Amino acid sequence: MSRLSSLAQADLPDDYQYLLSDDAMGEINLLCVMANNPDALQAYMRYGSALWRDCGLNGADVERVILAVARELDAEYEWHQHYPIARSEGVPSGEIRALADGTTDALSSRVDALTTYAQAVADDAVDDAVFAAAAEFLDDATLVGVTLLATHYLATQRFISALDVPIEESFVGWTPRT
Repeated sequence: MSRLSSLAQADLPDDYQYLLSDDAMGEINLLCVMANNPDALQAYMRYGSALWRDCGLNGADVERVILAVARELDAEYEWHQHYPIARSEGVPSGEIRALADGTTDALSSRVDALTTYAQAVADDAVDDAVFAAAAEFLDDATLVGVTLLATHYLATQRFISALDVPIEESFVGWTPRT
């Protein structure tokens, strides 16, 4: 149970109810707790949407970054939410398994550099070698986008942890079923 109450869509003022609609992300626990401050929830969702759209990565790479950060932080909530999205974006099970296990055998050099960079951002451990490896595959604009995306999910995990936001159902686990 979260340290704050979870609000339902109907609990929000009329002009904010769309934030918890099925057309958005629905009434997931993270957003229902954030709904205690509808203005901040709206800003969080706009920022996240802008990052997904404008970070310079395709959908599969966005999800690789999110899963890499989630695994680095042992963030079960984010892994649980984004595992099915990653699969729907075409991230192969072998890559997801590699991210879960911390191995690189199933990753291309580009994906390895991308996800290693994202994990280092989350862990505050970006050194010159990690940065150079990512910069070999990503232009400056995309490096900014990836850095912002990784820090967005770092902040999300800190929010989840601080307010003890539970996963909606049993954790899917680190190892893919399919």
